Amino acid sequence: MRETAHAIEDYLLAVATLLERYGVNVRAPSGLAVVELLEDSGGHLSFELLGHLPEGGLGDRSEIAIREAFERVGHDQYERIGYEYELLDRERDYRRAFHLHYPEWFRARYLVLVHEHCERPIGRVACEHYEGSPLNDAFAGIGALIDSWTSAPPDCDSLRCLEPG
Repeated sequence: MRETAHAIEDYLLAVATLLERYGVNVRAPSGLAVVELLEDSGGHLSFELLGHLPEGGLGDRSEIAIREAFERVGHDQYERIGYEYELLDRERDYRRAFHLHYPEWFRARYLVLVHEHCERPIGRVACEHYEGSPLNDAFAGIGALIDSWTSAPPDCDSLRCLEPG
């Protein structure tokens, strides 16, 4: 994904709108506006959207997090270099996450760029990193999280661990 800063701002707003259409109560990371594209001292852009999914009436609310990072690759041109799409389903006691970060480390260690996390129950880490498939954008990430949230809880043991014991 290669875009201008303005296009990434529009994308961020569209992602936040999609979350709201799913009934997610989008909230701000501490100290930030709800929807804000940040630029660091190195010229990298990033955003983080956090939210609570609609209550199921059975207890604690589930949480969702959408994070992406972009590197400047030319004059007003940015390329996505990382993402973290996370679901914490407190009602059914599991965590699912889809990540692209530290690509050089993951390529050198596992010959992959993306990975997944699966904890059931929350906090039980049978495998640090599971094999994953790339997600093209936050829309696909949200789709994967909503699908996980509306389906039966995951069977983490059925996923391929990148660190077999």
